[in-house]
Amino acid sequence: MFGIDDPLIILPYFLSVVCVIFAAWFGLKYWNKDDEKDKTR
Repeated sequence: MFGIDDPLIILPYFLSVVCVIFAAWFGLKYWNKDDEKDKTR
Protein backbone atom coordinates (compact mmCIF):
# COMPACT_ATOMS: atom_id res chain seq x y z
CA MET A 1 0.00 0.00 0.00
CA PHE A 2 1.56 3.28 -1.18
CA GLY A 3 4.88 1.45 -1.44
CA ILE A 4 5.08 1.04 2.35
CA ASP A 5 5.20 -2.59 3.42
CA ASP A 6 5.97 -2.26 7.12
CA PRO A 7 2.89 -1.81 9.35
CA LEU A 8 4.94 0.08 11.93
CA ILE A 9 5.56 2.79 9.34
CA ILE A 10 1.88 3.04 8.39
CA LEU A 11 0.79 3.31 12.05
CA PRO A 12 2.00 6.92 12.63
CA TYR A 13 0.29 8.07 9.44
CA PHE A 14 -2.95 6.40 10.51
CA LEU A 15 -2.73 7.86 14.02
CA SER A 16 -2.11 11.35 12.67
CA VAL A 17 -5.24 11.13 10.51
CA VAL A 18 -7.23 9.90 13.52
CA CYS A 19 -5.87 12.79 15.59
CA VAL A 20 -6.88 15.36 12.96
CA ILE A 21 -10.38 13.87 12.72
CA PHE A 22 -10.73 13.92 16.52
CA ALA A 23 -9.50 17.52 16.74
CA ALA A 24 -11.96 18.64 14.07
CA TRP A 25 -14.84 16.83 15.81
CA PHE A 26 -13.90 18.27 19.21
CA GLY A 27 -13.56 21.79 17.80
CA LEU A 28 -16.92 21.67 16.05
CA LYS A 29 -18.65 20.21 19.10
CA TYR A 30 -17.37 22.85 21.53
CA TRP A 31 -17.20 25.81 19.12
CA ASN A 32 -19.99 27.90 20.64
CA LYS A 33 -20.04 26.59 24.20
CA ASP A 34 -20.37 29.28 26.83
CA ASP A 35 -17.38 29.68 29.08
CA GLU A 36 -18.93 29.39 32.52
CA LYS A 37 -15.73 30.39 34.32
CA ASP A 38 -15.51 33.87 32.76
CA LYS A 39 -18.70 35.88 33.25
CA THR A 40 -17.05 39.31 32.91
CA ARG A 41 -17.51 39.49 29.14
